[in-house]
Amino acid sequence: MADFHAKSFFGQKSGIIVNSPAKNVPYIFLQSIKRKNDGNWEKPSQGEGRSVKISIEEIICILEVLRRRSANWRGYHVFKEYKTEIYVGWESEAREVLIIKIGDYKKKLRFPNTNFLALLLEHILKEKIEFATSGSFESKSKKVREMDYGVFTEHITARDGLQVIETTEYNVDKEPMEINAKIKIESPKALLITLDTGNEFWVPKSTIHNKYEHENKESFQKLIIDKWIIEKNIIGLFESYE
Repeated sequence: MADFHAKSFFGQKSGIIVNSPAKNVPYIFLQSIKRKNDGNWEKPSQGEGRSVKISIEEIICILEVLRRRSANWRGYHVFKEYKTEIYVGWESEAREVLIIKIGDYKKKLRFPNTNFLALLLEHILKEKIEFATSGSFESKSKKVREMDYGVFTEHITARDGLQVIETTEYNVDKEPMEINAKIKIESPKALLITLDTGNEFWVPKSTIHNKYEHENKESFQKLIIDKWIIEKNIIGLFESYE
């Protein structure tokens, strides 16, 4: 059994690299690169492209999409002042084309690459559950305090009946922003709100900083919410995963 894995999925203009540095570390790296105007590919070793660390839990979320049990998964990673969105989801309800988005980098995968990626992640997941969740290992990277990292996960049913899994780091800049919105649906961890523009999105309760009438589904009410969660949803409404 190999100790590390690396697989590249290249197209004409963009590529995704899956890298598991060792079977006894509880994460992998996803790297996204583009072909530059001079025809050469960006080099992650020179700080080019975008790279994110994906945990075991996030591998499971991505596999739920690849197995077509979920419509998409979206996560937000925060490193110092940098915030990176990660999106994995199907382009349409036909579920034939997979979109992988890391920041402003996008890559489409089709059969057989979607199956290859699913099989690779399943294999890596089994390895890491066996070797990275027992014993001990030393990492050269600095340890991140547990309080510096938080995850919000919400399962939402999409139009085609698939779940939407959203994982959000919430220990980020919590500058508040006041909005007027209607509460459409309440779950144990989040509210589905509607703006006066008609746009709807889910908001983690942990990002709401004022009292609200959760039973009032008819009228608009004031909500004071972390600014970053509003910005990422408003921006997301105008984004196209093409």
